[in-house]
Amino acid sequence: MPKNSPKVVEVSNLTWTTFASPAPLLDGISLSIDRGEKVLLVGPSGSGKSTLLRAIAGVLVDTESGELEGQITATAAGLLLQDPNDALVSETIYREVAFGLENQGADRDSMPARVQSALKSVGLSKSLDHPSTDLSGGEMQRMAFAGVVVSKPDLLLLDEPTSMLDAESALAVRESVRKHLEASGATLLVVEHRFEAWLPLVDRLLVLNHRGQLILDGEPHAILRDHPKQLVELGIWVPGQKSPEPLALDFGRFESGRITALTGKSGAGKTTELKRRMREDPYSSSIQLGAGYLPQQAELTILGNTVFESAHCTAKRAAEGLGVDAFEAEEHTRAVLQGLRVGHLLDKNPYEVSGGEQRRVALATALAQRPQSLYLDEPTVGQDRDSWAAIVGAILAARKAGIRVTIATHDEALIELADTVTRIEPKLEAPKAPEARALSGLAIFAAPLILLAGSMAITSVAKGLIALASIGLSAAMLLALGFRFGTLKTLAPGLVGVASIGLSNWYLSETMNPVTGLTAALRVATFILPGIALAASLKPIPLGDQLGQILRLPARPVVAAVSAMQRMKAQLDLWDELRFIHRLRGVDSGRGPIGRLRQFSQLVFAQLVQSIRSAGTTAVAMDSRGFSRIPDSGRRTWAKPPIWGRLDGFVLGAAIATALATTLIG
Repeated sequence: MPKNSPKVVEVSNLTWTTFASPAPLLDGISLSIDRGEKVLLVGPSGSGKSTLLRAIAGVLVDTESGELEGQITATAAGLLLQDPNDALVSETIYREVAFGLENQGADRDSMPARVQSALKSVGLSKSLDHPSTDLSGGEMQRMAFAGVVVSKPDLLLLDEPTSMLDAESALAVRESVRKHLEASGATLLVVEHRFEAWLPLVDRLLVLNHRGQLILDGEPHAILRDHPKQLVELGIWVPGQKSPEPLALDFGRFESGRITALTGKSGAGKTTELKRRMREDPYSSSIQLGAGYLPQQAELTILGNTVFESAHCTAKRAAEGLGVDAFEAEEHTRAVLQGLRVGHLLDKNPYEVSGGEQRRVALATALAQRPQSLYLDEPTVGQDRDSWAAIVGAILAARKAGIRVTIATHDEALIELADTVTRIEPKLEAPKAPEARALSGLAIFAAPLILLAGSMAITSVAKGLIALASIGLSAAMLLALGFRFGTLKTLAPGLVGVASIGLSNWYLSETMNPVTGLTAALRVATFILPGIALAASLKPIPLGDQLGQILRLPARPVVAAVSAMQRMKAQLDLWDELRFIHRLRGVDSGRGPIGRLRQFSQLVFAQLVQSIRSAGTTAVAMDSRGFSRIPDSGRRTWAKPPIWGRLDGFVLGAAIATALATTLIG
């Protein structure tokens, strides 16, 4: 679309049907948005709002499977996702915000001022070297917004940017948006369920229905005045309307339960406290007496090919332990799913329903197992009026049935219904200063390669012992120079590999000579063990700087690989979370090797699914900041020059000395 075109977005008869779905998620959408318009998009849960944003951003077909019909023409857009963690690609605020400038091919010298200006415009006053993960929820959302606006896109697409935030943090984000729009004249399209606070910022309202059709388009106050009943019937949060009455649900028991609400500022530690209480709950160790859990990432609870299968597999195990009839247990699961307004999704793939629907399926899963206690992390996020009423009705019914419910939430209407409210105060910790690099990535890679070349000369046990002695002396000197190795357990896989090499060479030698096996083991140990020990200090971003700027490797593969490396810790945390959820849901290993293998296979599959989906979301975030687009200059630039570590020379020199010693001695 030409830069001077009055139309920023043109959508004609857009229809999107996900793979294997009988009905389209978006159906015949046609609209246009003029330059400078500020548009609010609303609709019931599952109506396709986020999908429409991704379609306009041009990233839908690259990350999701389905059939797209119709025409979309839009200027280059900046897309802000609901969860800012999905957009993280770097380790500091500066590199995170500068990512879009790097993709544009901007001059490195101009980047600090532009990043500072973007941070100032969103009201985030942190050091440029501050860790990107050491921020509250509101600060992280503002950092993500700065990363979008620093490239000065003509179109801003914001997907529920404040739904996960407390009131103060949400206000800060909206104020950031307002200031940017006033300063830049950019066009805005924002999605939000509870949108009253956005009305002063917008001049147009779009309304989708349950079938993904655009049914209302006009001035916001006129639509709210003329169609209040229709909007309420759609389940839309109409300003001025009181919260809906929770649906009356009945779980069959009538005892005295309690609701405890954990509240506080975004990033204060509500989720951490919820998990601490849950892990200390004795009910968490037994599915028969069990604890139900709704994590913030609701899709982590999925354990089946259909919504019903996923929700019922735990309920079935619990029913068997409690002596409940199988038919009764199945009907109970169906009733809970129906009560939470997802009964029409029983045969749907649980990964293909909307985020709000997934959250209700996860809650139904927890309730269907007849728990004694229930732990819910932000259960009402992403819900329309009707689904909110269903969720709150289920929570009240759980209390009435004698279940102890603990909720981490910033939903004031839900907090008012709690018996006990605990405010979590954030821990004030001084941010860690950026540490000087002891070793750079290239040195960490080069040293083991040098040792590998030297290991070829190890033809005797004596030479192998000399090499190990040299490596041990070098390690001691590194410690004296202030280098910190990882824990000894990190060497365990390497030691197992070395032992395997030694045993196999001994067994396969003609005379089963132990010297042959020991020599082979020492040869491998001289480069495997140092490589593992050094790899613990590997930092992805500096490595990427070196690979791209010193070795001149293609920028985009390097950046993609570095981004994946950045997420390794998140993947380890995810593995622990999945293990806990599976144990909580009764997917135990049993005592035999087959049971353990089955459990491990299920965990690996769940981790693989989550990794693929996370990679897709991260790809959307990266592409929305220009990662896939070729800059006008024809080349991507780098926000910082490559940095060498202070101990690089020593490590490389020690590796060369060890390699020469094994080659020249004896």
